[in-house]
Amino acid sequence: MLAKLDHILGKCSDLINVVSKYVLGIIVATMFASIILQVALRYLFNTGLSWPEELTTFLMAWMTFIGSAIAVKQMEHISINMFVERLPQRGQFLVRLITKIIMLLFVILLVYLGYNLAVNSANYFSNALGLSLFWPRLSILVGGSIMVLHLVHFIVRDLREVRRT
Repeated sequence: MLAKLDHILGKCSDLINVVSKYVLGIIVATMFASIILQVALRYLFNTGLSWPEELTTFLMAWMTFIGSAIAVKQMEHISINMFVERLPQRGQFLVRLITKIIMLLFVILLVYLGYNLAVNSANYFSNALGLSLFWPRLSILVGGSIMVLHLVHFIVRDLREVRRT
């Protein structure tokens, strides 16, 4: 049962991580292009547009949460292993499992609050783009949901490893 769940979650997690990397690349390229456009207009033509700054701010939110999800998948968030590495093998496993469960609970709270924030922002619009603030704030929900998937996969994988030993 755990093996099948681990396999399914692993495939979904890997696929979403690949898609996330492509989306992140598109976001960074779009931010770069809009900033270059704004700089060129300001310094070459002494004019500018009102929307590039707002667009890059909104894309920065998406970049932050999609990038955080990728970091969760690759286990690249900051951690201090000095104390954990001094524990016996079983203690290390237990501390790392508890850490993943605490992270999962925190991210579930983040998803819940992100959902509420996005829904409550739907009737508010940005000044320059006229875009509903639902869209940039949706990044919290989307990025958090991806993190939940990755963390659930890691927890299932760890539990499967324990059953093997």
